[in-house]
Amino acid sequence: MRISTQQQYLQTIDQMQRTQATLADKQNEINTGKRLITPSDDPVAAAQVVKLERELAQYEKFDDNINVTKRRLQLEDSLLDDINIAMDRINELALKAGNEATLTDQDRKGIANELYELTDYVAGLMNTQDSEGEYIFAGSKGSTKPYEELANNRFAYRGDDGQRSIQVGGDLYIASNDSGQYLFEAVEGPLEINMTGVAIAEANATNTQPFIREASFSSAALEEQFLQAAEGVGDITIRVDEPQPNVFEYSVLDAAGNPVADTDGTPLQNIPAGDLSTTPLAVNMFGLTFELHEPSNGVNGNEITLNIERERQNILDVAVDLAKVLEQPVDGPESKAELSEAVATALNGVQQAQDRNNEARTTLGSRLSTLEKIAESNIDFELFTKTAISRLVDTDMAEAITEFRFAEATLQASQATFGRVASLSLFNYIN
Repeated sequence: MRISTQQQYLQTIDQMQRTQATLADKQNEINTGKRLITPSDDPVAAAQVVKLERELAQYEKFDDNINVTKRRLQLEDSLLDDINIAMDRINELALKAGNEATLTDQDRKGIANELYELTDYVAGLMNTQDSEGEYIFAGSKGSTKPYEELANNRFAYRGDDGQRSIQVGGDLYIASNDSGQYLFEAVEGPLEINMTGVAIAEANATNTQPFIREASFSSAALEEQFLQAAEGVGDITIRVDEPQPNVFEYSVLDAAGNPVADTDGTPLQNIPAGDLSTTPLAVNMFGLTFELHEPSNGVNGNEITLNIERERQNILDVAVDLAKVLEQPVDGPESKAELSEAVATALNGVQQAQDRNNEARTTLGSRLSTLEKIAESNIDFELFTKTAISRLVDTDMAEAITEFRFAEATLQASQATFGRVASLSLFNYIN
């Protein structure tokens, strides 16, 4: 094959230029420590790096979430510990107040004053805000102050029962708070009687009284009696019928619409009630007493549903209720009995509140332990991802230097041989 001098020159120059480009690339790779500087250097590796960097950013976000959640949970745990210490003091004061033989009315007022101070202190802890200004114990209503003092010195919860879950792993979420409703509204109070139905709605609209009135329990023992007798019944509906003019009867129905059985097994159905238009009927149903009157609307408004369940109180109300009793003089059997009952109620309330406190702190400890394990796992994933990125991006110095030396030697050899070939000429052999 015939190769012209010009072609030989061009091929040699092109080869040397490619070798110089390789040499420059290797020098740049050594200087920067990176083998992948632009996507064009290795498009496949560049795509993998983008994916890995996205995963790394996600794990860094998880780390931030873990730190935020840990701070919130640690703050909550510290606050619950302080509240528990305050409840210990309330318990001590209640026990002291129960010793009526050695205390004067003035002594009891002094205890009441300390109870009020403890109440304000605990309320402040319950209304604590985090570094971002959100209330710790307001549930999902972070901007709402959870506990508001009412005119009667009792406290109403204004938050909700929500929890805020924060993502700390690929498919793992951890609750970063607990609501005040769960933590503090844990003391069982007296039974609450809530009435619903068309008759209640009409009474509220017309500012009149419904046909069931004065519903109440006269003692805690009767409340327990009712709960035992009505166990499994659900909401109770009282229906009043008028089979004949001015002749009324009533039935007691369970949540399924079936008659409720009396303690002797007799169904409480179509029980004669007399003429309710003139004479109300006093009813005692398992300890619940109420007056039965004539329904104002005998077609659609002859039923009222009773929802009866324990009122939930907080430790603040427990302390306030005891303090109010202690402010009153003890000067007779009735006041002594009232004091004894108030002390017993307070001690029981403190015990229930502390049980919930301990339960919540155990759960907090479990969550914090879980966060520690997740953080360790995330560190391993981050290290693996960074290693994978480094293998794709960073320069292997030993390999790069070897390739640089090889390219350098190749270029020097090309230059040397080109000089010798370029000097060849037929004229050198003509005499």
